[in-house]
Amino acid sequence: MCGCSGFDNPDWRDAVAFDAAIRHGYARAIARGSALHGEAFVHRSMLPLDQAPIDHVTRSEWKERQTSLVEPFPEAEDDDRGRSPWSCRGEDED
Repeated sequence: MCGCSGFDNPDWRDAVAFDAAIRHGYARAIARGSALHGEAFVHRSMLPLDQAPIDHVTRSEWKERQTSLVEPFPEAEDDDRGRSPWSCRGEDED
């Protein structure tokens, strides 16, 4: 849960309550003899939701954020004088 003072979100409380409620399975399924083997968690870390690392960035999220180093820079596409700041690029026209 957020450590911010005054944090009170009813949706978060509902999600934490749901996570706790499913921990040992569905009551109707247990009554019919289909008990859950182990424990159920909402978060894939297999920790209670209020303890889970919900701000952890996954590998696929990092991959989506990464830019390509092969793609040309859009601002340099129109400049045929080169891209190096350490070489002579010719006279500027302005």
